[in-house]
Amino acid sequence: MAGGHGATISLVLLGLGLGLAIILSTVLLSRRHCSPQAFAHAAVAADSKICSDIGRAILQQRGSPVDATIATLVCTGVVHPQSMGLGGGVIFTIYNATTGQVEVINARETVPASHDPALLDQCEQAQPLGTGSQWIGVPGELRGYAEAHRRHGRLPWAQLFQPTIALLQGGFRVPPVLGQFLSNSLLRPSLYASSLRQLFFNGTEPLRTQDPLPWPALAATLEAVAAEGAEALYTGKLGQLLLEDVAKEGSRLTLQDLVSFQPEVVDALAVPLGDYTLYSPPPPAGGAILSFVLNVLKGFNFSAESVAKPEGTVNLYHHLVETLKFAMGQRWRLWDPRSHPKVQSASQDLLGEALAQHIRQQIDARGDHQLSHYSLAGSWSHRMGTAHVSVLGEDGSAVSATSTINTPFGAMVYSPRTGVLLNNELLDLCWRRPWGSRATPPPVPGERPPSSMAPSILVNAAQGSKLVIGGAGGELIVSAVAQAIIQKLWLGLNLQAAITAPILHVDSKGRVEYEPGFSQEVQKGLQDRGQNQTERHFFLNVVQAVFREGACVYAASDPRKGGEASGY
Repeated sequence: MAGGHGATISLVLLGLGLGLAIILSTVLLSRRHCSPQAFAHAAVAADSKICSDIGRAILQQRGSPVDATIATLVCTGVVHPQSMGLGGGVIFTIYNATTGQVEVINARETVPASHDPALLDQCEQAQPLGTGSQWIGVPGELRGYAEAHRRHGRLPWAQLFQPTIALLQGGFRVPPVLGQFLSNSLLRPSLYASSLRQLFFNGTEPLRTQDPLPWPALAATLEAVAAEGAEALYTGKLGQLLLEDVAKEGSRLTLQDLVSFQPEVVDALAVPLGDYTLYSPPPPAGGAILSFVLNVLKGFNFSAESVAKPEGTVNLYHHLVETLKFAMGQRWRLWDPRSHPKVQSASQDLLGEALAQHIRQQIDARGDHQLSHYSLAGSWSHRMGTAHVSVLGEDGSAVSATSTINTPFGAMVYSPRTGVLLNNELLDLCWRRPWGSRATPPPVPGERPPSSMAPSILVNAAQGSKLVIGGAGGELIVSAVAQAIIQKLWLGLNLQAAITAPILHVDSKGRVEYEPGFSQEVQKGLQDRGQNQTERHFFLNVVQAVFREGACVYAASDPRKGGEASGY
């Protein structure tokens, strides 16, 4: 009896061993098809290596993808303060692998209760930078982090801030990209004339790359937030200090504005794109416009085979240009539906197949139609900054997050006692004008301005594939992210090549702008089809993405901003 029992146990153990061997063999075989650049478990793509590494470390400490994203964003606000920080706002798109649900946390800035009644009369003269305290929206960044952590965090809140506190206290120096912005001929005079001079200048000269950048006020703020939570800035002493500082520059922000700010948690938009479903943030974020562009183009069935010959590539880009023109004409639909309920149904129309089919029928072989054909008003464009982080965790959960203070260095208003740079998000109210109208509706207290930010996650449930993607660059975001998705999922490029490929963009007058290095052959082909072109002096498009395919995890940060992804 004992011998039989022992034999049974041996057989069970043998079976378990064989099962484990089969599983390991399957994993190893699938890994053989991964390129050397692939990771086995998880990855973070930020626009600097040091911040990607911080996010990876949080994942390795068993933190959730949301934990890693918050830690990475805190770091990015220090490494790229011209793009984002605690004085700005953020949008998270979050995929929960356990439930399959996708939600959006919109913590973008809002219109203060008391704002300049003549604000929108200043839109033209404020271009292109929008400096000054009148453009400051109520910051939402930290409350956004707190809400995301409350819903999806795993590690202690304070642990997410420690790496960046250590970075600031360890002899922090001016990063290369920040050094380039500080020396920019357009920005430098405004920076010198602003309160940021005390942080970023040494006498009359801006700090240069690798110069020491002491920032004790921000380090102290991060320590207080780590210990006390986000409320330190919204209801505590830090908030009072910030308000007193910016009031000296004419700001109308009040403690009640800070206290009453709340992030909005909503379902993500969901649009089927062949084998994938695209999840992105609804208005006033730019996900609806991105979804519109890809939904229209989906109907033309572009593939690697269709662009195998030069004429096929020209045809793809012609259809893309025409779709981007129509998309530019639909941007008025991005008003905040909470403050403007009448546009709710108008924004929902963007996702419908009826509108997509109508637009496809309007696209022919020519690109020289009147602006009215696309409902383009020819108004001024917004040219902004921002930063993006993409994170994929071991369990398949993912976060795509875009953060901003709007134009480079925001309003150029600095709170020296908190170390916080303030946004100029209210500048985005200037372009929410409906087609055919000369009037821009007045701001509504609590309203979130429209945005191009479109942190997105594409899921192929049948194959278990995911693309976590988003971008920075203001009005360039939709163009850049759409083209990266097309290059990766439809044309079959590897992730890094899809992101680094030069892009084109369409301005508000329907003219095509080509990034340096864009194919001359395609430019000539588009010109032959009647497409007008113009020059753009700065292409600030930056895309970050993580892609899971089988057992392989690929991550790519945009080299345009010197980014480098990190994983394990």
